[in-house]
Amino acid sequence: MVCERARWAGALALLLLGGCVSYQPRPLAQAPRWSPLPASAAGQALPRLDLAQAATLALRANPGYRAALLDARISTLQLRAAGLLPDPQLSASVDHPSTPGYSRAWGLGLSEDVSWLLTRGATLDAARAQRTATMLNLAWQGWALAQGTATDFIDAWSAQQRCALLQRQVDTARTREAAFARALERRDVTLESAAASLITLSAAESQLASAEQARAAAQARLHADLNLAPATRYELLAPTPPPLPDMRQLDAALAALPRTRPDLLALAAAAQARDAEFRAAVLAQFPALSVGITRASDTSRVHSNGFGVSLSLPIFGGAQARARIAGATRDRAVAEYQARLDAADRGARALAAQLRLLAAQRAQLAGHLPQLRALAVNADRAFAAGNLSGTAWAGVQQSLIARELERLDLDATLAKGQVALAALLGRVPPGAAALSTTAAESAP
Repeated sequence: MVCERARWAGALALLLLGGCVSYQPRPLAQAPRWSPLPASAAGQALPRLDLAQAATLALRANPGYRAALLDARISTLQLRAAGLLPDPQLSASVDHPSTPGYSRAWGLGLSEDVSWLLTRGATLDAARAQRTATMLNLAWQGWALAQGTATDFIDAWSAQQRCALLQRQVDTARTREAAFARALERRDVTLESAAASLITLSAAESQLASAEQARAAAQARLHADLNLAPATRYELLAPTPPPLPDMRQLDAALAALPRTRPDLLALAAAAQARDAEFRAAVLAQFPALSVGITRASDTSRVHSNGFGVSLSLPIFGGAQARARIAGATRDRAVAEYQARLDAADRGARALAAQLRLLAAQRAQLAGHLPQLRALAVNADRAFAAGNLSGTAWAGVQQSLIARELERLDLDATLAKGQVALAALLGRVPPGAAALSTTAAESAP
């Protein structure tokens, strides 16, 4: 008899503990884990990196985004938990009578909350919608990362080009200063003119030093996006931003925003989840119902079987208050979606108008550059032949460099604006074409 009870107790313990999750410690890293080199998905090194490759690499290697992808696993587990039945309740009691002649009384009961039948459908709908919102938010974070990486790539590339142009300006100022130094020795120029030339050289060198610092900062931001070691070296190719849409394309893209932008889709899914939660809260106003069966023996050794029902009495309004809170939460989600949609339309139209003005300004400047370059070539020849003074030659060269710097700034601003506008319009940023909810589900 004792062995039989032990077997039943062991079987019960195995049933109760068999599905439990085990614990294992997870040690934290003690050192950074950088990527050694920019590489493709196949592991091939990329010594030359373009805009799309940089965005793709960021989506694969950025540690912050990889950590965010774990939300996909959490939302999947939450959805599974929402569909589970409530655990039954097992009760047991034993009474030891103090009066002689009576036997020990005992009772066993098993009950189950059946009120979940009313709310299970709405609860599952809310969990599914919340999981969809989570996956779409992850997709939007990926788009934002791709856009940010593209912006940092453009900044790093334009900083390199700026340093090259400013180095030319320094070289020009040094040539001019050397010419002034020789002329001063011959007493062909005044000391004030030579001093002014030296001041110009010092200013050019200071400008170059500032540009080198900005280049290093831009490169560091790009390294952070790509999870690369600080000393990694690679070549940046000229960025090719997405084209600027015309008015017809802009209107069509804005009309499709609720179906294309992941953040709006995520907010719509979140509003759907809040609606399902409100529906579940309304259904939960019905009194909670539990049913159970019992078997007992009293002190007179009379055995009985029973059936019990317990019903909560909603007299204090707790369920109604929770339903009202859920309804207000749904209203807030709907208002947040509308505000995001309005801001997206307004922001995209304003940015598109600014970019059209920048494009016109750049086109006008680009039309003058060929003439300035031809003038600079002629000035080089005249200066080499001794037919042009160092001051006049340096003025022509510095004027050309100033216009090229202006064009470079316009190019960088326009390119970053085009990348931002593409994201605002729900277009996939460079390198994010493969990003989808299935990619999020494959997170580690």
